Amino acid sequence: MQGEAERTFVPRGRRSSRRGFRLTKRQFGLLLVLPSFLIVFVTLVYPLAYSIYITFHDMNLTRAALGPQFVGLDNYIDVIRNKEFWQAFLRTSYFVFYDIFLGMPLGLAIALLLNQNFRGRGLVRALILLPYVLPGTVNGLLWKWIYDADYGSLNAFLHQLGLIDEYIPWLARPTLALHMLILANIWQGTPFAILLYLAGLQTIPRDLYEAATVDGASAWQSFRNITLPLLTPITLVMAVLKTIATFKIFDIVYVLTGGGPANSTQVVSYYIFNNSFKFLDIGTGAAMSYILTLIILVLVFIYYRLLSTEVSY
Repeated sequence: MQGEAERTFVPRGRRSSRRGFRLTKRQFGLLLVLPSFLIVFVTLVYPLAYSIYITFHDMNLTRAALGPQFVGLDNYIDVIRNKEFWQAFLRTSYFVFYDIFLGMPLGLAIALLLNQNFRGRGLVRALILLPYVLPGTVNGLLWKWIYDADYGSLNAFLHQLGLIDEYIPWLARPTLALHMLILANIWQGTPFAILLYLAGLQTIPRDLYEAATVDGASAWQSFRNITLPLLTPITLVMAVLKTIATFKIFDIVYVLTGGGPANSTQVVSYYIFNNSFKFLDIGTGAAMSYILTLIILVLVFIYYRLLSTEVSY
């Protein structure tokens, strides 16, 4: 092995057989990772740096002939004063609220059921993850057919049960459309909570439950005093991930409602998309993105402070 290394790399202080060429192990390693660094720079670092540059310039493509004009913090100030942006942000926060306080408890309940021994458990676990692995556009098209006002299966099902007399236009009424989108989003996102909670449940030692049963604890007391505390780190990490994912929700809104009716389902990411690529105001759209990123970072910081407090406790 030592002889091969000496043939591959020329030690320092020893002249290479090829004139003017000398390569150390460190240089050879850097040469190997250089393509990866270039790919990361081209696809990540440069776009981020350029997007920050855009936020300080007027980059409205309807006036492209004027070129970028430096405006300082004007784009950020315009966003802060933009009522429609904050309305879209509140709608998205509504999505996040339901995803955390309804989707996560639902995921925990299903994970508790799937953690039991029953026949066909492996198949059920595989099928329960199907909504999560579906692409967002496919999920949106699926629910678009379910919610169809004339031929949708939801209307047909409710009509056959005698719960409705006439078919309901689920996506044509502002408040109703918003909640139908939330339902579709929870259907797609809950399997992620199931997966994490199920993994957490399987790490809890069975001896703890057996000892609690011997001490006379009920099933609810075991759940409250053993299961929930030991799942707290997973719950807080999941809250962070779900907050980030839900604030980025776009595809299901684009496919199902396009932000309508009357902008009632226009979430913040869709509003940024419209400003950037429909109204061609790239500078303001970039500023909106960074303000949203800052808000999410603050929320993530709060979550992680809670997580560190719980862990230290």
